Amino acid sequence: MIKSLLHTVKGSLPRRDPQRSGFIDVRQLIAELSDDELMASADAYFAPMQLTSEQCRKPYSNPADAVHLTRHMSLVLEAADLFRGARVMELGCGTGWLSIGMAQMGCEVTGVDISAAAVRLAGQVAQRSSVHPPGRVEFLTYDGKSLPLADASVDRIVCHDAFHHVRDQAATLREFARVLRDGGRVAFIEPGPHHSRTPQSQAEMANFKVIENDVCMEEVTRHAVAAGLEAPQMLMQFQQPFTLGVEEFNAWAKTGIPRERAAQLIGMLQSQMTNGQCFFIYKGQPTRDSRRADGLAARLQRVSARRVPYGSGWGIELAVDAVNTGTRSWIAATLPAGQVNLGVHVLGPRGELRDNNYARLRLPRGPVAPGESVLIEGVVREPSDEAYTLRLDLVAEMVAWFADLGQTQPLRLGRDEL
Repeated sequence: MIKSLLHTVKGSLPRRDPQRSGFIDVRQLIAELSDDELMASADAYFAPMQLTSEQCRKPYSNPADAVHLTRHMSLVLEAADLFRGARVMELGCGTGWLSIGMAQMGCEVTGVDISAAAVRLAGQVAQRSSVHPPGRVEFLTYDGKSLPLADASVDRIVCHDAFHHVRDQAATLREFARVLRDGGRVAFIEPGPHHSRTPQSQAEMANFKVIENDVCMEEVTRHAVAAGLEAPQMLMQFQQPFTLGVEEFNAWAKTGIPRERAAQLIGMLQSQMTNGQCFFIYKGQPTRDSRRADGLAARLQRVSARRVPYGSGWGIELAVDAVNTGTRSWIAATLPAGQVNLGVHVLGPRGELRDNNYARLRLPRGPVAPGESVLIEGVVREPSDEAYTLRLDLVAEMVAWFADLGQTQPLRLGRDEL
C-alpha cells in the first residue's frame, strides 16, 4: 500500500499505552491488527475511486505532492539501476503509477498490492496509459505473506514508500530473497527509524487501520543478511535543496565553497538523512553487463576488408578485432536490450550520415569479459552509392553506440580502400 492510502479509512482504535500519554506502540499495533483487517481497510479506501480520482494522476496529482513524489521517484530509480527488459516487481503498487512508468521504460513489471480494489484500479490506469512493447505491466493481489511470484523470477524489486507498512519486515525480506535472481537487487525509499513516533504517524495509527512502522537500518541489515542478501547500501542527497544567490553560486564555482557555508551544507544534509532513506540491497554479486551504458568501451582494429560476390551484386567481407576495454561484459545472447553487435553506418562523400542502421554483424561468442578480445567476421551488402564510407562501431542494442559514450574510436572504411 502507498502512504496516502491511510488518510480516509477509519477503523477501530488500537490500545494506547497509559504510561506514555496516549502513545501508540507500533509493535503492539502490529500484533493487534490481522491481515484481513489490513486488506479490508485498503479495499475500503480504493473501492470508491475512479480513473478521474487524484490518486490515478500520480505522480502529478497536485503541485505539492508532485515535488515530493518525483524527488523520491528519481532516488529509488537510481537505486534500482533498471535496464530495458528487466523483470521488476513493485511492492505496494497502489494505483500502479510507478509500475506503469517502469513498463514504459521497457521493463516487464508486476505490481503487487494487498488491496484487490487497488489492483483492479491499477489495471484500468494501465489500459488508459497504453503501455506498448518492449515494456509490459501486470498487477496481482498480495496476501501480505507470500509474494505471488516464482523463485528467482525477477531482476529488481522496488519499494516506494511501502516497506514501512508491512507487518513483518524480516519475513518480507526473506520473500524478496526468494523471488530475486542472483545478481539482482531491491531498491527502497522509506521513512526513518523514528517514523512511528511522529505526530502524523501517531494520528494515522490512532484513527485508521494502518501500520506506520519504523525503518531502522540496523534491523534491516540484520534481517537482510539473515535472509541471504547483502548488507544495504545507502544513497544520500539533499531531500530539500539549498538556496543561494547567483553571485554566491558563481563564486563557489570559481573558488570553491567557503568553510562556514560548507558547514551549513553538511548540517543541512545531516538533518535530512532520515527524512527519506534511500537504499538498495543486492542478492549476491551484482551483474555488470552491456544492458547499461556506463562502462562500455572498446578498441577496434580492422583485420581485413574486401569486396566479394554477394547475392546478385557485391558485398564487403569484414573481419574486425574488438577488445573490451571497459568494465562491463558484452552480452552476445539475444535479449530485449544489451546485446552487443558490430554496427555499420553509411556516410556520404562529405561525411554526412546516410544510414545509421545499415547492417549488423553479431559477436561469435559471449559474454566477452573486460580485457578479452573477440574476432567479429561477416559480410554486409555493399552500398549502391557511387561514393561512400562505412563507419564501424559496436552497439549495445537499445542501450548505446559505444562511440557516442566517448570511449571508443569507430573504424572508417572508404570504397577506395577495398
